[in-house]
Order: sequence, then structure tokens, then C-alpha cells
Amino acid sequence: FFRILLIQTTFGVLMTEWENEYPSTAEYADFYNGYVELVNTSNIINALKSQMHEVYTLVHSLPIEKGDFAYDVGKWTLKEVIGHIIETERLFSYRAFSISRGEKNELPSMDQDQYMKNNLYQERTLVDLLNEFLAVRISTIHLLSNMNKRMISKKGIASGFEVSVRALSYIIVGHVMHHLNIINGKYLLD
Repeated sequence: FFRILLIQTTFGVLMTEWENEYPSTAEYADFYNGYVELVNTSNIINALKSQMHEVYTLVHSLPIEKGDFAYDVGKWTLKEVIGHIIETERLFSYRAFSISRGEKNELPSMDQDQYMKNNLYQERTLVDLLNEFLAVRISTIHLLSNMNKRMISKKGIASGFEVSVRALSYIIVGHVMHHLNIINGKYLLD
């Protein structure tokens, strides 16, 4: 099922619009530097697709019991990390959508700790969370791959700072990379 969707996504209407669209540091707040700097690609759509396969392979390979593992007291479980990745991508994609369409109102920030208190990730399976991640990522790919240069370059206000659609796309990929590094470095050591 997902293979069919991925093949269709490969032929996004304006996917080539994303060639050489790396954001400048003036397009996002300083606290996103760590995410954007992780992304080294000339086409973010290709990075989104590649990363989707990477996350699928990783999560699909994990034993069921690993989902409830937290590497230290007070840290999120692996299920919660995956849930956080999903909700953050959903939020940043919404920001990209809104800004690309000319939204003039400031978009709200996100309190990740508050969001973590109000979810059901621990009651879900890794497979269920993986399926939701795939659905959100495919939606993100469709959204971004069908934007033109004018839409990619638009800027709006989110969390009190100016940000471009271009930067948001790199933040999405960099945020997942950041958490994959943590997962590989702290959750999968045994």
C-alpha cells in the first residue's frame, strides 16, 4: 500500500522547484540552527522520502517491548519520542501550509512537555505509531512537493519569530534527524 503512494509521490507536480533551496539563517530563528545544520541536501523532497524509509526500517526492526523503554528516569519512552516526532511534523507542516497560502496571523507555539502530558502514546503499539508517522510524512511530501518558488519563499510568524516555508521544510527533516541520533545513541545501545 505505501509503496504505491511513494511511487505516486515521486512525480510531484513541482518537485523540481525544491532544487537548491537551502534556507539562509535569516529565514528562521536561531534555536532551529541545530536542526537545519543537520540537513545536507540540495532537494528537501528527496530527503523527506529517504528519511521516511529510514524511520520505517528502524521502527519496523524493533522488538515490541522496546517501545516502552526510556533510557533514563524522566525521559520519554521510545513510543513517546515517535509520537513527538509525529506531532511536531504535523505542526510544522501546518505552519508551512498556512504561510504558503499567505496567512498573516501569528501561528502559535508548541509546548512539547504539555503535549506529552495529553496523549495516549503508551497505549499504542509501535506499528500503529509507525503507520501514523508514514501517513503524516506522505502528507508532508505531497504538500511541499506541490509548491512553486513563490510559495516556498513566503514568510510568516510562528512562535513569535519569522520563518519561511523553505526553512520549515528543513526544520522538519532536521528535527527527525536529531531524534534519530538520540534513538540510535541512547535507546538502542543494548
